[in-house]
Amino acid sequence: MEYRTELMRLIDSFNIQAVEEFKEAENRIVLDSKFRTIMKKKDYSGHIETLRRVKNSAQKIDPKAVEIPADDTLAADIETAFERCLLTFSNVCDSYIKMQQALKDKAEKKRDISYGEFKELNRKTRDLRARLNSEMHEMDVLYSDLVEYVDDDTHEDFGGVQYRTYDSFTD
Repeated sequence: MEYRTELMRLIDSFNIQAVEEFKEAENRIVLDSKFRTIMKKKDYSGHIETLRRVKNSAQKIDPKAVEIPADDTLAADIETAFERCLLTFSNVCDSYIKMQQALKDKAEKKRDISYGEFKELNRKTRDLRARLNSEMHEMDVLYSDLVEYVDDDTHEDFGGVQYRTYDSFTD
């Protein structure tokens, strides 16, 4: 079951290296959008750089590199869910980058951005973010099932609690 452990390692890597840094960048972007900071100078370039970095970090992850046997449907399902998350994550980063670039251009007076254009950029970003949240939730559910299987296979004991698969309840 080495391939399951490798798949879990890739997902953990994605969550730690890309998702956590993305959340921090997203929080900074949201704070910069608050009314009370409207007159302060914004770090659009810094936000764009961070978003590009986390996107590149996520794009380096290749779930297909893990060879999954055809009969392991759980691992195949989580691989598929993980690939969807990676693609949507990349699209969310791109959407945030477009929005930050438009705001940067407006602040530097390179081009004017209408309220309608900004509203559309914001809507697309929110929609993609909602889709990412849904896909991440689906992957997390599958991941927890996978963890139970891996823990059961390795007979790891966590503080006296043995984690088991759902199938083991019918024994």
